[in-house]
Amino acid sequence: MTRVLVTGAGGQLGRALLPLLTPHTAVTALGRRAGPSGPHLTWTPHDLLQGPPDLAGVDTVIHLATNALKPGQDERMTRHVIQAAQAAGSRHVLYMSIVGLERMQAAPYYAEKLRCEALLEGSGLPLTILRATQFTEFLDGLLGMLRLGPLQLVPTGVTLQPLPARAAAERLADLARQGPQGRVPDLCGPQSVRLDDVARARGGLTLPLPLPLPLFRAWQHGRACGPVP
Repeated sequence: MTRVLVTGAGGQLGRALLPLLTPHTAVTALGRRAGPSGPHLTWTPHDLLQGPPDLAGVDTVIHLATNALKPGQDERMTRHVIQAAQAAGSRHVLYMSIVGLERMQAAPYYAEKLRCEALLEGSGLPLTILRATQFTEFLDGLLGMLRLGPLQLVPTGVTLQPLPARAAAERLADLARQGPQGRVPDLCGPQSVRLDDVARARGGLTLPLPLPLPLFRAWQHGRACGPVP
């Protein structure tokens, strides 16, 4: 049976992906904390910041682990995945990335994600890179954090093209079965939406919130799917 290892398995995308893999493969779920194991699913606690994971016997690595709040961590984790995959002779490394990175380099997190792509592309590993737009669940969480009782703070000028995490998980599961393909077409939500429109649909009083943070400025330009180079 094919064995797949998923980094960042305890995250939103990882939790959506695991059930799509386990009917067909033996899966090792890698995370900082253990989760519930099941048929064909084994959890292995491991902090990728501390060192490379054990990839002995693993055919495919799906690298989802990420931390948007602490610049430097993604690159370090990716280097450890590359080191482990090279040592184990992994047959396929699948990396989850973000649409429009080249247009969003003012934000440190997006600049780092692009460097991670370059590290993987230069590693010589059999590789697939999938870029996706923001998840609808992320937008819900963001607006939840910006809600103060009946008052909803809304970043201004932000237009996105979101999709459910489940859609990204389904595409990743398909790609894992297909084998290395390099950079594949971007995955985007069905339509562009304004964040303030999403907020108003949730009800309550909205208050425009100009945010100078590079993260939000980047979103103004990173909403549309770009062509594969």
